[in-house]
Amino acid sequence: QWCGSVAEVPPGPAIVIANEFLDALPIRQFIRRGGGWMERWVDDGRFVELPAQVALADAPDGTVAQTAEPARSLVAQLAQRLSQQGGTALFLDYGPAGDGGHGVPAEARIGDTLQALRHHAAADPLAAPGQADLTAHVDFAALARAAGAAAVHGPLPMGLFLQRLGLVSRAAMLARSAPAQAGLILSGAQRLITAEGMGSLFKVLCLGQPGHPVPAGFE
Repeated sequence: QWCGSVAEVPPGPAIVIANEFLDALPIRQFIRRGGGWMERWVDDGRFVELPAQVALADAPDGTVAQTAEPARSLVAQLAQRLSQQGGTALFLDYGPAGDGGHGVPAEARIGDTLQALRHHAAADPLAAPGQADLTAHVDFAALARAAGAAAVHGPLPMGLFLQRLGLVSRAAMLARSAPAQAGLILSGAQRLITAEGMGSLFKVLCLGQPGHPVPAGFE
């Protein structure tokens, strides 16, 4: 059954797993120009900048700030539901864990991280609408604040999380049981946990019902 919103999910405890989901939700971008903020819009297949009425702090000219209200709203709704009805939500995605920086408030993140991937290669975000994967880094610190109604665990680097869950031992066991694929198994595990791979850039955030035990991997 497909649900269009958190409100449509049948009542009761819920298990939510969101792997590389939040990075695909819409963002807004603001650019500091001449002492004011401009918002980046799209017009006739190109980016344009229009004056913005936003409560953002002063920043150096050319600074780009991103906000992701749809992601924050979704996480806040899930947190409220989990706190009242029970369950757990696990988010795995890529992005920083710290605050926005440069005096920009907590709901914004400094830096232009919008990117497009098409046929496994970087692409112009506006070149092929509907045919490229558009993503932006997830601001986990802002999401953790939005989830205040729930018990919040993390964010943690994915590499640390997976190691705490025993990925290294599990990969070694699988490699011994499948010698012909041992190299592929072990290299795949290393890609998931090392800083050179996905272990540092990717983060893990968990939401649960207040008062429940800390989930495995977040102790």
